[in-house]
Amino acid sequence: MAAGGNLTNTHIRLGDSFLETVCPSDLAWQRSTTQTRLLDRNGDCGYMAIVQVPDVGVASQAMANQGNAIGMVSGGLIVCPGSPGSGFADIESRNYELGEPLPKTEGTVSGANVQFHPRDFGTLAEIQENWPGQSEFPRNKGAYFPAGNTWQTDVDVRPHGGVTTGFAAVEIAPRDADPKAVCASWQQGLEAGCWIDSAQPTILHLAAGQTMRFVEPGSDGRTGVVGVDLWSVDAKHKTFESLDICGVTWRLVEPVSDQ
Repeated sequence: MAAGGNLTNTHIRLGDSFLETVCPSDLAWQRSTTQTRLLDRNGDCGYMAIVQVPDVGVASQAMANQGNAIGMVSGGLIVCPGSPGSGFADIESRNYELGEPLPKTEGTVSGANVQFHPRDFGTLAEIQENWPGQSEFPRNKGAYFPAGNTWQTDVDVRPHGGVTTGFAAVEIAPRDADPKAVCASWQQGLEAGCWIDSAQPTILHLAAGQTMRFVEPGSDGRTGVVGVDLWSVDAKHKTFESLDICGVTWRLVEPVSDQ
């Protein structure tokens, strides 16, 4: 992801989901980009929460109407011939238009990613729809184009590693915003397939037992993504309980029945 020479990134597969690491280039530091300003403020830190949605056209419009309605900050759309796992030969890409449905043509793979301002969602927020396979969760083997289109060939051979089967939760500390209000913004933006229990108004429930938690900033003042829960491969013998890495607290938790 050259992004105009500003960023270097990697994707680490956790089950059928991905952890993305992002590092600004020397050029980005010279230009003083949003990423370098975030690092100046927080140091190494969590950067973005990405959620798969069933209809990016509907969700992108709903997300854009939340919070202060700052709206979409960027978006991209790709289409190429092939199927999940076949690679990205002859790929076509362009900017995404707010509310645009994802093209779904037989014999092609397609995907759209749309990002929204952290002021509305507590952290940089991204929604994704990828076709085919967008309705399959968990164990999705659709075309998640930021990680390429060959990773699917490894899933059946090695569904996960020896520590975790994938993401259980993300914990977000909004900056200068009420966690309950930000949780409601996510729920109203994502709409389909998520819900809030009135007894726990700062927890958003997603598919397959996953959650998003919204909390007040801690004593260190960190905001944005401050914690991640991972499903443990072995509920009785966890590799670790919690680790602090790059300003994020990583916890291993027991899998739930519908995970």
